[in-house]
Amino acid sequence: MTQNIPPALEQELQKFDTMRRNHETLTTMSQALQSELTEVKGTLEELKKQADDVVTYKAVGQVMFKVEKPTLVEDLEDREKTLEMRLASTKKQLEGLTGKLQELQNKIQLELSKQNLRLQ
Repeated sequence: MTQNIPPALEQELQKFDTMRRNHETLTTMSQALQSELTEVKGTLEELKKQADDVVTYKAVGQVMFKVEKPTLVEDLEDREKTLEMRLASTKKQLEGLTGKLQELQNKIQLELSKQNLRLQ
């Protein structure tokens, strides 16, 4: 049995699919940012336990450079702030997109039920 989906509803389904993929991408990005933030915080915590004159190195790609501890701490603190802002922004985008997805899903389900259609 073939179901004929009206063009307007087909567009809504495509829009929903695109939004869902965007949501998945943002979720993955948020998880990566959270992971990096946790790593930076852990590194900062351990670094702050060390004396100020301790020899420290910073990895840049596959090369390590000797850096002063205060400079490294400052760089990591800046990175931490940046990650926190990006994570907050990503979470806000996710919340908004989640709401829009739910609204669109409800609209699609209502239209499907009005036309006595089912998606498989």
